[in-house]
Amino acid sequence: MEDKKSQELALFRFSLIAPVINDTYEAPSLSEFFRQVAAKSHTLPGGTSTRFSSGTIKKWYLHYKHAGFDALIPKTRNDVGKPRSLNLNAIEKIHSIKEQLPYITGTLVYSKLVEDGYIKASSTSKATVLRYIRENNLKRNQLNPVDRRAFEMEFANDCWQSDTSHGPVILVDGHKRQAYLMIFIDDASRLILHGEFFFNDNSVNLQSVFKKAISKYGIPKRTYVDNGSSFKNEQLSLICASLGTALIHTAPYTPQQKGKVERVFRTIKDRWMNAIDWNDFHSLEELNSDFNIYLNKEYSNSIHSALNVTPRERFLKDIDKIKRISPEELDNRFLHRVTRKVNSDATISLNTNLFETPAKYIGQKINVRYSPIDLERAYVFDNYNSLLDTIFPLKRVENSKVKRNTIDYSKVTSGGNANV
Repeated sequence: MEDKKSQELALFRFSLIAPVINDTYEAPSLSEFFRQVAAKSHTLPGGTSTRFSSGTIKKWYLHYKHAGFDALIPKTRNDVGKPRSLNLNAIEKIHSIKEQLPYITGTLVYSKLVEDGYIKASSTSKATVLRYIRENNLKRNQLNPVDRRAFEMEFANDCWQSDTSHGPVILVDGHKRQAYLMIFIDDASRLILHGEFFFNDNSVNLQSVFKKAISKYGIPKRTYVDNGSSFKNEQLSLICASLGTALIHTAPYTPQQKGKVERVFRTIKDRWMNAIDWNDFHSLEELNSDFNIYLNKEYSNSIHSALNVTPRERFLKDIDKIKRISPEELDNRFLHRVTRKVNSDATISLNTNLFETPAKYIGQKINVRYSPIDLERAYVFDNYNSLLDTIFPLKRVENSKVKRNTIDYSKVTSGGNANV
């Protein structure tokens, strides 16, 4: 069955072939790209560094091209990359320490890992930690100066950026509520692809904005986001991989890398948010309606100082390059993926809601896909991306009225044959 480790490995494979999927590689040919990737050492999800042949990388690309992201998921259990003396928590801690204290010595890193309980001195040597630091370019003399040169994408949908900002506090049914604005912008045109206010800054709302942006403006080749919980989660990674979009996270503690989207927020606040009376709004619907009027009448159709054209005009210049997707397929790509073990009463839990499955799944682990904003139904898939069953929320009252198959023992003879 599809599990977390398998999905992590599939996402890792996708990260290597993503430049080919979204046509952003710079090598003179596909074969040369595969050779360039094969020439580098890569860190598996478990933390182990390894290399792959160009043929293996090409195979992953062909599998993805033929059957999509699910073709990259191992169909059997795979322990490749599982570290022996450095577990994933210890590896993450090493990177965390080096990010906060880039010039700390390897010896001190080892001491901190032991003191904080991430490793045991009896089972993990200092040499193991020093070797990991060296092989992953984390030594002081391997650190490079941070390159923060300004950049701009060549075409619309080459890269999107996203972020969340605190919005106004509005009075709803006698209670003050903090609103949050989530937006996606196109790097090349600065067009706000979709923006919406919510009362909760969470991953489900962020994915809703992302989906609406794609439905209107097509699929981006890259999506550039920060490391907040709304952006750095497994479901968003799976969604982007299924779309063929490379999900790129900014380095921790580097707000400078989100300069364009930060400037867009500043424009929104200067030209709209700070110029209206928030006491006039008493619901998110009213707030979003007024915001959309501002976007369509002013922001999208005003000359941008860095472009000398309006964001809408700049985006439409590349309209022939836009990759679109049908509404039905878009819905499928945004389904959340989880693995659940079916209870003895043929139920599973999804977002605290009980769903009823066919009895044949009792005691088994099943792959389930569902929409977190529409829990009217969910879907059971096999390991080969084929739909097996549609399942629905448990209805206890209706179930109590279902006639069960029972045995009439009065019609059973001592020899076990029924009287017909």
